[in-house]
Amino acid sequence: MLHHAIPPARNRRRWHRANLSQCAILVTLVSALLFLAACSGVSVPANSSSSTPVALTVSPGTATVASAGTQQFTALVTNTSNTSVTWSASPGTISSAGFYQAPTVTASTNAVVTATSVADSTKSGTASVTVTAGSSSPSPTYWGFSESNTDAESWPLVRYEMRRFWDSPPLQWPFLNTASGVFDFSNLDVGLALAYSHGAMEGMYTLARTPPWATSDPTDTSCSYPGTELGGGNGECDPPNDLNSDGTGTNAIWKAWIIAIATHVNRPGYTATHAHIKYWEIWNEPDNKLFWTGSFAQLARLTEDANCIITGRGVIHESGNGTATACTATAIDPTAQIVMASAHAKHAALVYGQNELYCNNTSGIPSNELPCPNPPNAIATAVDIINFHMKPGNETGNNCPAPSPCTPESAMQWYTSNIQSILQPAEAAKPLWDGEAQYSITGFINAYADPDMAASFMPRFYLLDWSLGITGVAWYNPDSDPEPAQAHTSYQQTYNWLVNASLVSPCAAIGTVWSCMISESGTQYLIMWDTSQSCANGVCTTGNQTVASQWTQYQDMTTASTPIAISGHVVPVGIKPILLN
Repeated sequence: MLHHAIPPARNRRRWHRANLSQCAILVTLVSALLFLAACSGVSVPANSSSSTPVALTVSPGTATVASAGTQQFTALVTNTSNTSVTWSASPGTISSAGFYQAPTVTASTNAVVTATSVADSTKSGTASVTVTAGSSSPSPTYWGFSESNTDAESWPLVRYEMRRFWDSPPLQWPFLNTASGVFDFSNLDVGLALAYSHGAMEGMYTLARTPPWATSDPTDTSCSYPGTELGGGNGECDPPNDLNSDGTGTNAIWKAWIIAIATHVNRPGYTATHAHIKYWEIWNEPDNKLFWTGSFAQLARLTEDANCIITGRGVIHESGNGTATACTATAIDPTAQIVMASAHAKHAALVYGQNELYCNNTSGIPSNELPCPNPPNAIATAVDIINFHMKPGNETGNNCPAPSPCTPESAMQWYTSNIQSILQPAEAAKPLWDGEAQYSITGFINAYADPDMAASFMPRFYLLDWSLGITGVAWYNPDSDPEPAQAHTSYQQTYNWLVNASLVSPCAAIGTVWSCMISESGTQYLIMWDTSQSCANGVCTTGNQTVASQWTQYQDMTTASTPIAISGHVVPVGIKPILLN
């Protein structure tokens, strides 16, 4: 280390003059260098210096995402006051808020997510993404439910990980927003805390039901909730009174409601004790006039405003002429996802869902559903999740379609084929949910009122959904049509087997025998069932099937069974799925 000695007092004046001259020369040199840099076109990044360059880190740095799955990324920018970034991803897409959508792949694929500093475009950070083929470890959204009652006594005895809040007074919009600017979320707090305490850490909230004080038709008694039993009132199926049929208007009532509820449930520390409402469903079954009487344009405006307010993403088409206004709202929850207002996957209702997304098949539709939004795909662009209600036990005439008998297998294949036939590529790559699933003892050709037949339904339904690419399920538990106890037991066993498993081979049939393969904790299991078999009065028929020598034992998937040794490579296969290992 060099030290500069201070000269004696008689020489200090000369020493100061010499050093001041050196400093002046140094300043001149620095100024000249800066001048030359400016003249040569070299720019100094804003809010940065050569000693503290802009630095950028993407989090998480590595991620594994299932085919067509999603992942939220964040960017930390330092050494500049301008912390904005631009996002890019390949393959896949990513929003301006860092929300990544993986491509659909058939083999494991490497992807890169990049965030580039706006302050200094030469500085960027990356994350490595592995996009896996198929589907692994079903997420909490796959084990959701919807329940009319909200008290602790009626909470299901089986395990669910997500709750859909609909048909659940007093947790809906009219109860929580009783007058303009008046909000009381105490009942919702209780419901979300109850869900959290039962292990349902995530929630999907349905934003529907215009309060009577805000409805555009306070005389309308045609809605599904005209009475007081479920907190009904006139006009709850009608749009708010400040939203015009073409989607113009202030829409201030809806926006105030969205701001209030989203802010409330995302307060600091709230989700440490309450279920996180991560999924926001815009409306319930707008294809049913008992729930919605408005136009596609109005539904689009509700969707775009909610998306902007909650996630900070998207654009608003509020003028009706196709002009887009960029969302400038600060995201209340950038991890939240917008769920398409639920449609149905059958018959004329499928056409409604197609028009809801694209408004490209409007011939013969009721006049009150028009006009379309401008642009016609406004809803499709604004939603993160494609959402249809698929209840395989509820088909009229028991045909899927006529004259095919309706079974869980035929119905779910029919539903998903219908949906895929109307989706455009961007929406085909988004998650597909069965936002309201239900077992029914009246809709099948076989006697599903039989307890064993009821038990057979659950693993078949969830395995088929998984194989068909459905990533979210909300099981509907109506008080008026409870499932047999054996169905509850079978659901719990299905959950136990699948929740931590990976789907190695999707379910497929050879004749009437279905099979699929899962892997759990490093062990592979072959699952088999035969749709030609049935159960009645405690007796279930089976057929012998020859299996490979690697399978040494099997057990019933619908109960807490014990393994049985396989003799001679032959197993009895019936309507109730069995697992082989």
